[in-house]
Amino acid sequence: MALSTGFWAFKTLAAAHELDLFSRLAGGAGITVARLAETLGLHPRPAEMLLTGCAALGLLEKTDGRYRNTPLSEAYLVRGKPYYFGGFVQMADKRLYAGWGKLAEALRTNRPTTWDPDAQSSMFDGEDPMVLALFWEAMHSVSAMTARKLGEAVDFRHFRRLLDIGGGSGAYDIELCKQYGTLRATVFDLPHVTAIAAGKIAEAGLTDRIDTAGGSFFERLPGDHDMHLLSMILHDWDEAKNRALLRRSFEALPSGGAVVISELLVNDEKTGPAPAALMSLNMLIETEGRNYTPAEYAAWLEEAGFRHIETVWFEAPAANGAVIGRKP
Repeated sequence: MALSTGFWAFKTLAAAHELDLFSRLAGGAGITVARLAETLGLHPRPAEMLLTGCAALGLLEKTDGRYRNTPLSEAYLVRGKPYYFGGFVQMADKRLYAGWGKLAEALRTNRPTTWDPDAQSSMFDGEDPMVLALFWEAMHSVSAMTARKLGEAVDFRHFRRLLDIGGGSGAYDIELCKQYGTLRATVFDLPHVTAIAAGKIAEAGLTDRIDTAGGSFFERLPGDHDMHLLSMILHDWDEAKNRALLRRSFEALPSGGAVVISELLVNDEKTGPAPAALMSLNMLIETEGRNYTPAEYAAWLEEAGFRHIETVWFEAPAANGAVIGRKP
């Protein structure tokens, strides 16, 4: 029953976020059923049901007849907060929910369902600018929280300059540079993406330590970096492209350099864990890739020339571990 009705909880969260409920209650503000109905133009019946549902899910708490944000909602669902997660909620609701509705089609055809590979060059080609904005906000929020955990699990103190390959909005670089005061970083991604990263870096006040560089990692990688980070990148691509990218990483790194692959790792037995296995199915509806195992990554790293390969485990929204390889 829990599996069958899992979408009920998600759609309750998504509808409440779409109605801006949590931002309306920011800072400890409380609201009654009657007041919410009046404010949003709702009938009292659904207004009460929504507040009850959010309270049942731990998103709201009720005191003296008024509903307020829980610490969870206050931290992650209020617009403008440092770790605002609403972009991911919106992306899941407006983009992924429909794609997952066609999962059986994706299984039969081995093709994405959120975009058309015959008509589009990539999942971003021709996409609604608003949906793209949601995507990048979603990736920034989930990446920022994951980067904190990565920085606690993996010691970056011995590296001077990080190349974030496919670094998106720069969330990993911002968080890691906050944690490691001597680290410098470069966000390497397509030019229109590095423009987004530049804005986020400026907002964080780290333009003196984080650079951006535009280009395709299928063509080249910038030099002069002693650590490469591949976070939520390799699960987008098939095995051949991943092997080629890891070879390119090996060639660009100096002796003593390292590559860190941060992902939701499927276990070597391919029986779970559930977040990694389900993210892999999400890759089916979105990309040509899947979520891989530590053994698969280790074999590809070894093939590329890396040695002293290890897996470090941790828990975060977008990763449960990192596979690390070092260049002799």
